[in-house]
Amino acid sequence: MAHDPDPPWLLPAEIPFADLKARDLEECVYWLLDALGAKDLEWRLGGAGGGAADGGRDLEAVFYTPAPGDDLDRQSWWVECKGRSGTVEPEAVKTAVNNAMARADLDVLVIATNTTFSNPTRDWVAEWQRNHPRPRVRLWDQTVLERQLSRHPQVVMRLFAKALSLEGRAKAVEERFWGRFEYATPGSLADFWVARETMSFEALGVFAFIASEFAGGSITQRPWAAATTAEGLAGILQLALLNTPYLMVRSQKNGQDSEPIVRALAYLLLAALQAFDPQDVADHVTRLTGERDGAVFPDHVREVLLLPLVRQLQSELQDVCSSDCKRMLTTRRALRTESGDELETYWRRLSPDGLAKPDEPERSLRLEKLSEPCIVGFPVDKDVSCPLFEMEASLDNIAPLLTVLARVSWFRKDQAFAQWAAKEAAP
Repeated sequence: MAHDPDPPWLLPAEIPFADLKARDLEECVYWLLDALGAKDLEWRLGGAGGGAADGGRDLEAVFYTPAPGDDLDRQSWWVECKGRSGTVEPEAVKTAVNNAMARADLDVLVIATNTTFSNPTRDWVAEWQRNHPRPRVRLWDQTVLERQLSRHPQVVMRLFAKALSLEGRAKAVEERFWGRFEYATPGSLADFWVARETMSFEALGVFAFIASEFAGGSITQRPWAAATTAEGLAGILQLALLNTPYLMVRSQKNGQDSEPIVRALAYLLLAALQAFDPQDVADHVTRLTGERDGAVFPDHVREVLLLPLVRQLQSELQDVCSSDCKRMLTTRRALRTESGDELETYWRRLSPDGLAKPDEPERSLRLEKLSEPCIVGFPVDKDVSCPLFEMEASLDNIAPLLTVLARVSWFRKDQAFAQWAAKEAAP
């Protein structure tokens, strides 16, 4: 999907700059600093540079910037917020700068306002800076804040949701998922789904949507992979697999269940098996989860990255395929979720239109009746068991297993689609 170099994420008129004073201005700048990568961020009361009009609050932060030799330079920032109805008075800026001189460890002083600074004030700061290299003084007026907010829509979504266009909300969801591992709300996902034919979403964003759908229960109502092109699907799957180590580590670090991520990856794998040759898919996923920059991962790492999603898809297809199979009788497991039983609507995830209403619940051991044939067409008998259940996922059999999963999915999807068509055509 193409990236718009100047995306219409922000609706400036919807940000209440005139009312952005005192605590509101400080909170806005606090979250902007956080989005910019500030560390040791502290919101202080009664700091040296605080003014009575702003409640005496100041912000402190630390930034680390790359330095030669793989080192990091530490920068100490001090921020004063000046919420005003008109132009910030010069004396307020001069007082803040003079107070900052008492901080020997200070590298950057930011004076932020919801309005503007006069030209004489800017000239005074420029002249002062020529004689005082430290700290660097930065004036953030409404224009600067607006520009920064447009670059960090997750801050706008947190504070001024109405100020974001739909594109901005999508970007905020993407950044909050990848940056903080936060899932999108059902309401936002529904809005994005309605706009999918008129909007272009980035691969990072679509994977965030898919993971959020599974975190919320199911992909059935909004089957994102089915609504994208084969090229787009390949890009989303590649990006997701390349980031699997990050996703797994991040979910553990946040104390969150990794199941939505695994189910999202399994869903993309299922969709890929509909669009591409199973051998090509196997080669692709094995390579993406098996090496980086020419360095091959140890087997135990590859197993952690690849096998969970293959086993998830295999379990789902076992559930689906055994549901009306006379040979295999089994208790469903993979498709039982908190939101209900997905068995009846499983193949809707490969229909680009989705399902208008939610799923419903239900339950079931595993027995194989050796005298029955395989409805999919696998050659089975009393000595040869069903390959869908017999094969155990391992690094050595990814291609053969995906070939089996592809064959099952092709047959069962076509069968389900034909049944839906017949149902809709019935009087």
